[in-house]
Amino acid sequence: MNTTNAALPRHTGRALLPALAHLYGAIPLAVVVALIALAPTDPHDFWWHLRIGRIVAEAGIPRTNMFAWTVPTDQPFVYAAWLSDWLFYQAYLLAGLQGPAQVRNLLGMLAFALVLLDARRRSGSWRLAGLAVLLAGAMTINNLTTRPQNWAWAPFMAYVVLLGAYTARQVEWPALLALPPLMLFWVNVHGSFVLGLALLALCCAGEGMRMLLRQPDAPDRRRVAALGTTAVATLAATVINPIGANIFGYVLKLLTDPPIQGLVNEWQPPTVRSLAGQAFFLAVLLLIAALALGRRRLSLTDTLLLCAFLWLAWSGMRHVVWFGMLAMPMLAQCLAHPASRSLPQRGDPFAGIVALVLIAGVVALQPPCKPLLALPAPYRALFADVPGAPLIYSADTPVGAAAYLRDHPGGRLFNDMAYGSYLIWALPEPQVFVDTRVELYPLALWEDYLALSEARNYATLIERYGIDRALLSRSRQAPLVAALANDPGWVVEYEDRFSILYRRER
Repeated sequence: MNTTNAALPRHTGRALLPALAHLYGAIPLAVVVALIALAPTDPHDFWWHLRIGRIVAEAGIPRTNMFAWTVPTDQPFVYAAWLSDWLFYQAYLLAGLQGPAQVRNLLGMLAFALVLLDARRRSGSWRLAGLAVLLAGAMTINNLTTRPQNWAWAPFMAYVVLLGAYTARQVEWPALLALPPLMLFWVNVHGSFVLGLALLALCCAGEGMRMLLRQPDAPDRRRVAALGTTAVATLAATVINPIGANIFGYVLKLLTDPPIQGLVNEWQPPTVRSLAGQAFFLAVLLLIAALALGRRRLSLTDTLLLCAFLWLAWSGMRHVVWFGMLAMPMLAQCLAHPASRSLPQRGDPFAGIVALVLIAGVVALQPPCKPLLALPAPYRALFADVPGAPLIYSADTPVGAAAYLRDHPGGRLFNDMAYGSYLIWALPEPQVFVDTRVELYPLALWEDYLALSEARNYATLIERYGIDRALLSRSRQAPLVAALANDPGWVVEYEDRFSILYRRER
């Protein structure tokens, strides 16, 4: 008789399987990860970062303009996201132009897995956790392009999860030791690192007030002191970057720069005209209802966090992603039953099969596999024919026009802002009129750019700047396209479905 096998529990194999309840979280997570993988990368905020990543890898961190002819070549410029640029370039070296998009997909999956876990921690319910992921994902729908912000998603959620667990007495002070080292990474990949400091400051204030007010389950002095010490250490970590404490001046400049605040759509308040805006307002209404009628209440600290990030999101569509990730787990908590608690979950073979199908579906949508799928023609039409990277980069990426300019260089080029980003990557010695380094250019130049694009007094502006070539977007610069088409002094050099290149005849 084999006594060893007889002693094994009957359902040992099932312990390795997910439970049916886990699918309430796994399916929404897979949906959001699939949406990230399906989202095209537009040319605006990616290509020039990839070029900077190459320069960082080959020559160190640059500190000047380099690529625009409308401002001095040696004009100072802060490349604060240098580490994310370098990391994207390393992904490019490893997997070609598929690499950065693959990294974006993985970072998104990690961030929303943390949203799921935080919502589950707060609510004790996989169903409510899944709802939180779907709502947070919907609020991120306009922010899924490949860009440096991708690298900040997971650090932000790590701060939210660790601080939330600490203030809920679910972890002890050693968990806070992860925050200062994480800030070393965050401060060098994206300017949103200040949100980590804000989270710590708000938690310190909230927990300190709870202690002074002697609220139920309030922290003692030791726990509040640990938060304060962590905040000081984290603040010290922020100066470990190429420009030291000046990084705060850089962030302040972004928040007050007139061209950014006045002209860039994503810095404007959310509206119901976009899907992400609609999801934001729906989430706010749900939060109001949950706070009024919900069976669980938020702590004073959570309330401070929720109000601060709601104000931030209301000030600019760019910030809605952070509000969604932080607030939707709180919504799940408010909706949960007061007696909800984690119960042992029994593994289920059917749940295991569904989990495998979800994993296979997500893998099939990754850059190496996606071109092999029988995706509908309208979806395929959303993408440019980028060699080695099909179904990744949006159709308005000026691949053909850049190839033509590479073979026929010269002249003072006026270009669409988004095209400038791609030209910086695609041309050996790019000299653009403007690009998406918005804060590099003075407001007067942006006003002239808009006037030219709208064909307002265009002849005078062309003479003033000495422009003799113009690479235009047919959709974004339609008035100037029409004006030059009817101007006998300009001829078409190159055109395709999205772009057109004019040359001035002397």
